Amino acid sequence: MKKLYIICAVIVAVVGSTLSASAQFYQTTHVEDVQLHSGFQVSGKLADRWGVVWGEELYFGNNISQFQKLYSRVMVHYYLKPNLTLSPLVMHIINTPSKTHTFVHDMNIIYTHRINRLAITLRAGTRLQDNLSAVKEDRVVKANPDFSARAHIGAAYRLCEHFEPYANIETFLMLTPATCKMMPVGADRNPSVYTTGLYPSRVRSNVGVKVLIDPHSSLSLYWRYDHTQTKYLSYELADAP
Repeated sequence: MKKLYIICAVIVAVVGSTLSASAQFYQTTHVEDVQLHSGFQVSGKLADRWGVVWGEELYFGNNISQFQKLYSRVMVHYYLKPNLTLSPLVMHIINTPSKTHTFVHDMNIIYTHRINRLAITLRAGTRLQDNLSAVKEDRVVKANPDFSARAHIGAAYRLCEHFEPYANIETFLMLTPATCKMMPVGADRNPSVYTTGLYPSRVRSNVGVKVLIDPHSSLSLYWRYDHTQTKYLSYELADAP
């Protein structure tokens, strides 16, 4: 009987080691960056309840040492109430180092509470991001397109007629499962498919100042701290080292 227990233990150990070698596991990497954004936007009212905003923005990343992206965006405002706004957004991002293009579609609902010169903003919404010409590495788990929820809280204070400093913080939650296909060793084996999703992908905070040129145009300059989490897939095959 003792020998039987020893044999069973050996079998369990061998099978367990094989399963652990062929199992996949996820590793979260953190990317932190201090960024500088500068640009302008022009806004105007189309009707009593409708408004539109067009903006262009330059983005300097890698701890403000490299020009990396150009943002072009159009946002439409529908004023449900004086302090409640529904705002769809379309944005085109050109990444100059990687020569990739990204389209972003947002749907936000914005609540603004004003106390004299102080304005507190709460924003919630969804984001659909499509990387058109991105290069996908074999082991990077990405959703294409990415669908995420976002939550934002911010405050702004009108110092005078033309200057308004502000600060905010925003979080993103990835909702779309990301799929990664692995080609295993040997031509007689089927590809392995792993998925991941529903994780906080980004936290970012901004501190800046808005220069109000006139009621329909402004210039914003702000610094952003961006903390991004990306899911990477590490894997081993039972018959591979």
